[in-house]
Amino acid sequence: MISRTARNLYKLSKSCKTIAQLKQILTQVIQTGIQNRPSSLSSILFFSATSSQADLNFASLVFTHIEKPSSFDHNSIIRGFTNAKDPRFSLMFYIEMNRKNSICDNFTFPFVLKACAMLLAVELGKSVHGKIMKMGFSSDLFIQSGLVRMYAEFGDIEKARILFDEIPERDVVLWNSMIGGYLKCGGLEQAQQLFETMKNKNVGSYNAMLGGYVKLGCLETASKLFSEMPDRDFISWNIMAGAHARFGSVEMARKFFNEAPVRNLAMWSAIICGFSQGSHFGDALQMFKEMLGEGVVPNQAILVSVLSCCAHLGALEQGVWIHGYIEKHGVEIDDIVGASLIDMYCKCGLLQGSVSLFDKINKKGVSSWTSMIYGFAIHGHSLKALERFSEMKSVGIRPNRITFVAVLSACSHAGLVDRGREVFNEMVQVHNIQPTIEHYTCMVDLLSRANLANEAQELIKAMPMKPDLFVWGALHGGLRIHGEKDSFKDEGVTEELTKLEPNDSGAYILMSNIYASNNQWENSLKMRKIMEETGVKKNLGCSMIEVDQIVHEFSAGGKLHSHSEHIYDMLDRIYREIIQI
Repeated sequence: MISRTARNLYKLSKSCKTIAQLKQILTQVIQTGIQNRPSSLSSILFFSATSSQADLNFASLVFTHIEKPSSFDHNSIIRGFTNAKDPRFSLMFYIEMNRKNSICDNFTFPFVLKACAMLLAVELGKSVHGKIMKMGFSSDLFIQSGLVRMYAEFGDIEKARILFDEIPERDVVLWNSMIGGYLKCGGLEQAQQLFETMKNKNVGSYNAMLGGYVKLGCLETASKLFSEMPDRDFISWNIMAGAHARFGSVEMARKFFNEAPVRNLAMWSAIICGFSQGSHFGDALQMFKEMLGEGVVPNQAILVSVLSCCAHLGALEQGVWIHGYIEKHGVEIDDIVGASLIDMYCKCGLLQGSVSLFDKINKKGVSSWTSMIYGFAIHGHSLKALERFSEMKSVGIRPNRITFVAVLSACSHAGLVDRGREVFNEMVQVHNIQPTIEHYTCMVDLLSRANLANEAQELIKAMPMKPDLFVWGALHGGLRIHGEKDSFKDEGVTEELTKLEPNDSGAYILMSNIYASNNQWENSLKMRKIMEETGVKKNLGCSMIEVDQIVHEFSAGGKLHSHSEHIYDMLDRIYREIIQI
């Protein structure tokens, strides 16, 4: 009786099309007591883990009911979690598989290698490679391809190339992975050579090169390659629209966007996020408005981007409207969205609103904690920022690199030198986070403001990277507070600044100010003259007002506003009336 039932349930499980049907069958399997028969649950597990309707929570439950999981069962669950981009659980099941001495086969390793690559689990990946060689799977094409992709993701491009050259039959996906690996490591020349020798290029090959050119800022080369492509997909158009939005011109970004054959959510996301990252905040908000007008529902990336734009513009009305949209449409205010809302309210001047929102977030993560800490810091509440930092650690949230920038900024604003040193050392020694240029800038600012010029300059000398404009600016600003005019004379700073940023007006202005503070007026004027001769222009200061959720930007002598003629007429009228008074 049980044998016939088992056969019937097995046939039913093979014909299932939904997870709901599988759950009903699993109930029958457990009730009839045949769950220990291998075929009874394996097909249920396979469908629930790998189908288009995969339910990995259910698959994990099924797996726990299998008394002695086979290699096929382990492969199913590992494959499911890897394809779902949750590689941690893939590797957990792989480790458990080895612990129970289950036999790995040629179907196990491709998904394990992919999981290692996704997590950048270098040591485990090398261990898996060793096991592959030991078990004699080194010649398997799929495993070889997985190894190449894994080492390329790890940044070990030499190892990846050695393995690539050993593969007799390379498919187009493998070629694309190798090209992408070179581009990720900055090997543009090697990627170009490989691309040129590739015979059967597909659209993915071209997209890989497009992405590489864009990443390195080579927009002209990317545009030329785009024009030569025999076929283009929506990813090709996304790359070009997003690249011009971020690095190029607004007009070109809109041109690619408007000419794209498909304007899907990914396309909207590319241009809106690109405008936001390229500091074209008003254009990003305008595109967001157009997107909503066409009935497209924004994703999280778009919402985070437009909230960032509101924060930079101080566009409180629009930020509040977007917050209302999020709540009205049931968008979860998770750690990322919550952090963006907190940042927006803080930068728009509503600190208390940020605190209220922070307290309502159910699942606070490092992003929302960091935004709240930074909010207190920029509003001058440094002690509250440090209190939140301590509270964050006490509830088990591990601070990241950005958190420490916020905390060090708080210390700098309050002149808490000893606390700043403690935080900097904690970052390195306790959390194993290597300082970036932003952390050093905060420390230089803290020390120079506290009249510790020598210590600040020694820290600059000890930096593993070259100081940038912001580091020197922080030092100079702090020294000016205490009237130490001669501190730059012997540091060679003025000679290095233009080498760092030859086209940045800020470098020349800082140099001019340094000379002026040392009463070297001739050299100060010389810097201004060089700016004129080389065509380097000072970034004009601007002011903005928000009227009816539209941000209007004004700059000195600006005439770009659509009503500039009427604005200047009104200014003339006001000026004449003031004179008469």
